[in-house]
Amino acid sequence: MLLLAGVFLAKSTLIINATVIDGTGSKPKSASVRLLDGKINAVGNLKPIEGETVVDAKGLVVAPGFIDAHSHALGGIADEPTSLSQLTQGITTAVVGQDGGWSKPVAEEMADLDGIKPSLNFAFFSGHGGLRRRVMGEDYKRVANPMEQGIMRSLLADDMHAGALGLSSGLEYDPGYYSDTAELVSLARVAGEAGGIYISHIRDEADKSFEAFAEVAQIRDQANVRTQISHIKLGTQKVWGRARDVDAFLNQEGVTADVYPYLYWHSTIAALSPSRDWANAAIWVQGLADVGGPQNVRLVGYTHEPTWVGKNLAEISALTGKSAPALIQEILEKTEGPTGSGSQHVVVTAMTEPDLEHFIQHPKIMFCSDGAIGGRHPRGAGSFPRILGRYVRERKTISLSEAIRKMTSLPARTFLLKRRGELKPGFAADVVLFDPNTINDRATPENPTELSVGVNSVWVNGERVLADGKSTGTRSGVVIRRAN
Repeated sequence: MLLLAGVFLAKSTLIINATVIDGTGSKPKSASVRLLDGKINAVGNLKPIEGETVVDAKGLVVAPGFIDAHSHALGGIADEPTSLSQLTQGITTAVVGQDGGWSKPVAEEMADLDGIKPSLNFAFFSGHGGLRRRVMGEDYKRVANPMEQGIMRSLLADDMHAGALGLSSGLEYDPGYYSDTAELVSLARVAGEAGGIYISHIRDEADKSFEAFAEVAQIRDQANVRTQISHIKLGTQKVWGRARDVDAFLNQEGVTADVYPYLYWHSTIAALSPSRDWANAAIWVQGLADVGGPQNVRLVGYTHEPTWVGKNLAEISALTGKSAPALIQEILEKTEGPTGSGSQHVVVTAMTEPDLEHFIQHPKIMFCSDGAIGGRHPRGAGSFPRILGRYVRERKTISLSEAIRKMTSLPARTFLLKRRGELKPGFAADVVLFDPNTINDRATPENPTELSVGVNSVWVNGERVLADGKSTGTRSGVVIRRAN
């Protein structure tokens, strides 16, 4: 037991000789940070107390733990509860339930996670697509009727009461694809009335991006709810170079966004076109042209022809003698058709560096991975170190303090994660210690799970879960509920 300020205390760690970046955007400063009983106890000129753990951070930066604003880590956490691919990025909180995903009430998801006892914190959205499927079953290829919308609103209200951050949607995907704006307003209003936010994988991240942004603005206005664009991008040639035009939308009140630092996205091959007329080869001709050709579409998962995996459509076309549009139709027929089975995934190079850098710089855009544990896109293992290595240190796109703000206090304040995201007394002791000179991503499309380097230590709720770049085996993550 330790004696501090006349009170006996159980556990204390002092990080000394650190460069402190507190998450608010303030300039770095030299200071020590004390973690005590799961909280930040003090930041300043501190002296060790007899018996407390002392960590020498000379040459390293200490910052709030990073908050992944759009994560799919929940799917793999039961198999890998220590979540090394997240910890080695400095991530301490994963925000899940994205893209409209939902399989059970959020209260049940939270209870399941409590049973797993992960190393990471998790915060949950309620998902429009899953609510839709629960209520409408397989009869979802239409607008929900008033009774069905009422049931969805009731389920969403229960989720908000359980502490969900808000409502997510995935409007490029079934079944959310078939909803109309009025349906989304009806549900988003429930989230807004509870103090939550509406976050959306918009209907089109390509030619019709600006129409999709306009729909989000309409939902914000009519539902009186704060809104966020998931993994914002301009994903086809027609809209390349128009990032500055997006500012007119982003600079409006009640609008934020998140972005991952890669020029390629990961989804199913159907995402190459917003159309559902899959038998029409012309939509795939157009879809391939929009992203610069079949060489930019790499198949990273396909149940029915594993030998194609890792190759792009131009390579598979040369191998098989089939045109790229015909290959897309074959893949969709075998996986999504009436007798379809298995799965398929692609990584598609479809964005430009100037657009991405503009989004990285925008003060209202936070950072995310959109990644999973063991996922097929390198963003799942490399997003946050890539920001700090490539875009802060190498390209000098933004300052280190601003990058940290966009990884910490910006998502914490946006999602109402109480007393998270800043190095301040009384805040949760979610802390990362990293080397600004070496931090970098190593994951690639060929080796998407390669771990990042440069993160020395991570504490989650005051417990050290990563030390010298290796998992300690400690699992101190908790469910974080929306602050009311």
